[in-house]
Amino acid sequence: MEQLFNRSIRISQELQKKIAMIIQYSLNDPRIETIITVSEVQLSKDLSHAQVFISFLKSDDELNIKKLLIILNKASGYIRKLLCKKMRLRIIPNIIFYHDDSLLRGRKISLILDNVIKNKKKFLYE
Repeated sequence: MEQLFNRSIRISQELQKKIAMIIQYSLNDPRIETIITVSEVQLSKDLSHAQVFISFLKSDDELNIKKLLIILNKASGYIRKLLCKKMRLRIIPNIIFYHDDSLLRGRKISLILDNVIKNKKKFLYE
């Protein structure tokens, strides 16, 4: 059982690297005007489905994020085809892209903490 768990981790890490490279170098879609980062890949237990979590640089607009996710999910068959050539797996998992908003949440928390610190300094020196 432990060996299967380690194997799934290794496969998900390798998928993360390969998908990031495919999106960056092989996916030439003019509608994608931002840098895409693959932050995590979660595999199902039978390794047939992969949830790929991605984040976008310079793209905070919710509508733009949804459009980019639709584009990537439509291109998932092409990405899967390229993965077949790059990886030695009997079954290449079906890919579904999701937005990873942890960077946005981290940025908001950082701004809140900065405001708290500024207000605390004002309060102490007044």
